[in-house]
Amino acid sequence: MKKIGYTNDSYPERRTIINGNLHPLKKVKSLNTYYPHTALKRIPFIGRNAVVYFKDIVFNDEGVDGLHLFNTVTNKKISWISTFETYIPRTSATSFLDHNNLTKKSIKEKNRTEKYVEILAKDYCKKVISLSKNNYEMELRFLGFFPQYKDTIKKKMIQINPPQEKLMEKSEVELKVVNPILKFLFVGKDFTRKGGKEILDVFSKIKEERHFDFELTIVSLGKSYNYAFGKYQDTEEEIQEMKNKLRNTDWINFYESLDNKKLLEMMKNSDVGLLPTWADTYGYSVLEFQASGCPVITTNVRALPEINNGTIGWMIQLPLDNSGEVDVSSITKKQTLRAHLQNSLEKIVLEILENPQQIKEKSIQSYDAVSKNHSVKGYMEKLSEIYSENF
Repeated sequence: MKKIGYTNDSYPERRTIINGNLHPLKKVKSLNTYYPHTALKRIPFIGRNAVVYFKDIVFNDEGVDGLHLFNTVTNKKISWISTFETYIPRTSATSFLDHNNLTKKSIKEKNRTEKYVEILAKDYCKKVISLSKNNYEMELRFLGFFPQYKDTIKKKMIQINPPQEKLMEKSEVELKVVNPILKFLFVGKDFTRKGGKEILDVFSKIKEERHFDFELTIVSLGKSYNYAFGKYQDTEEEIQEMKNKLRNTDWINFYESLDNKKLLEMMKNSDVGLLPTWADTYGYSVLEFQASGCPVITTNVRALPEINNGTIGWMIQLPLDNSGEVDVSSITKKQTLRAHLQNSLEKIVLEILENPQQIKEKSIQSYDAVSKNHSVKGYMEKLSEIYSENF
C-alpha cells in the first residue's frame, strides 16, 4: 500500500488527509512559505507590501510514495496532490482578479502568481481536489487569467466533499427530544466574522421585547477582525460594547474554549446551531452540528448552500457576488447588509421559538444528509483510489 507524506497536522489537514486515511502516513520535514512571508508583513515599512504565497518547501521526502498537501503547491520532484478550499495557488496577490484594476501592481502580482500556477501544470502535480462545487468554479475563473495552463490543470481537478464522522447513531437522533427550553449554540473563534455580533443583538432584542425563555451558549475566542469587512471594520467602541455584552450578560453561557469532547456533547444536547456568517470557506461546524442531529441556521455564503438549506435547516439569503461572497464596498453597504442579516436571523429565531416542533424533522433530515454526502468511508476510498493510480 502506498505511503503518503503530508506536511502539516493542523485542523484542515486532520479533517481531510489524516483522520481515517486508509494508507500509512508520514509527516515530512518542510517549510510553508506562508510563515516567513507573514512574518515579513509584520515588519514596519519593510513588510508593508510583502505578498503571501502558500508553497511547501519539502526538505526530506524519504520513505514516501507521494505527497498530499493542503492549500499549497511544491516544486519537489515527487508526485503530489493538493486539496484546496478557495484558490490554488493560494496567495494574497489577487488584485489582478479585478478586471477594472489593471495597475502596475496587479500586473506584477499576476506575473508572480503565474510562476506558482505553472507548478500546478507540471507532471509532478497529479490531482487538485476542491472541497466544494463553489471553490471548484472559483478556481476555473481564477485559471481563466492563465489560459496557457487552464486546460492542463482542469484535467487534474476533482471535487470531493470533505468527510464527517457520525457523532450519534441514527437511532439516537430519532430518540432525541427537543428541549422544553430551546438550546441555541454558536461555535467559532472568529466571533465577528461568523455572525457573533448579529447573534448578540438579535437574541438580546428578543429577550427584551418578546420574553421568550431560551438558552444561548457561545463558545468563542471573541475575535473581532472580519476579513469580509476589508477596510470597514467595526469601531473600537462597537467592539468593546460587543465584548462587554458577551462577557457580562447573565443569560448567556459564554466559554472562550472547551475541550473537544465536551463541545461535541454540547452539540448533541443542543436544539439549533448558529452560523449566520459573513464569510466562510466551507463551514465544518455545520457538518459537526448535523452529525449531532442538530440543524443549523446559516447564511448562503460560499459552500454553505451545498451543505444546508431550508429543508434540513434554515438559511439567510444574502446578496452575493459570483464567488458566493458578500461585497462590503462601503460603510453604508455594510450597515445595509448587517440590518438585513439581523432582520432575517430574528425572523427565523422567532419562527423556531413559536413553532419548535419543526426542529425534530430537520434534525433527522440534516443527519441523513451529512451521513449520505460526507461519509468518511466513501471519502477515504476515493483518496485511496487517487493515491493508487497516481503514486
